[in-house]
Amino acid sequence: MTRRNAWYRRIVIALIAIGLFVSQVGGAVALAAATTPFGPERFAQDHATYAITTKSAYYQRIWRSAVKAWNKTGAFDFKLAPAKSAQIKLSTASASQAKQLGKDVGLTEYWARRDYFVKISSELNPSLLHSYGYSRSDDLHVAEHELGHAMGLAHNPSKHSVMYYENRSVGIQQVDINGVKARYQTPAGQAS
Repeated sequence: MTRRNAWYRRIVIALIAIGLFVSQVGGAVALAAATTPFGPERFAQDHATYAITTKSAYYQRIWRSAVKAWNKTGAFDFKLAPAKSAQIKLSTASASQAKQLGKDVGLTEYWARRDYFVKISSELNPSLLHSYGYSRSDDLHVAEHELGHAMGLAHNPSKHSVMYYENRSVGIQQVDINGVKARYQTPAGQAS
């Protein structure tokens, strides 16, 4: 009888452990599937001006395509402006800047005042994009990802999001659109 009780107890403990694990993982996946998270910073409105400052015709096209893709969602409106007055500057890293970026294929830096974006700089790293063998489509997804940061999105733990931290093959998804909409329906200073 003692062996049977010990065996029964181990089975119950194992089932409880599996149940807890599945409920935690399932909850995280469900959360990731609903909306891409966002940080506390945002623009005052759901639109901003941008300028493409790279001299590379190829990367100008990549940035234009990424802007067009986000504008098509209706969640945010990027408007072209002269470089001097643009809120967002879209560029590519020079060879020396690429070394400073390390293993980042893209980087977005921002300056905010009272949780409102003042100035944003998004860069693509052509040296790494090329050395990693990224396709045009991959380059576009990286640009879409960086624009996501420029709107206030954070990384999504789900691989089915343009905001997944290692993404190169997934474009803008509904979870990302939901994240932008939620960011601009939520007061500055609050994050998800």
